[in-house]
Amino acid sequence: MTATESATHGTSELTALVHRAWAEALGHDEFTDEDNFFRVGGHSLGALQVVRDLSAALERRIPVRVFFRSPTVRALADVLTADAPKDQA
Repeated sequence: MTATESATHGTSELTALVHRAWAEALGHDEFTDEDNFFRVGGHSLGALQVVRDLSAALERRIPVRVFFRSPTVRALADVLTADAPKDQA
């Protein structure tokens, strides 16, 4: 999914993308969109993996601090949606 696609399709598809990145980093998908990454088995290296994967999928740099400030699927998806480039068509 490109940044343009994520901006066009909105939060629900971005939420699914974040959910998949978390599941891959955690090695399981037993969490909700409201669970804190670090309370469901996540660690700093897993957080870096999520940021790397999302940056690649969205074709834009995502600072690691964004993840640490928004450690739930929903919060991270909301921040990424709000920060999506507006000038790409």
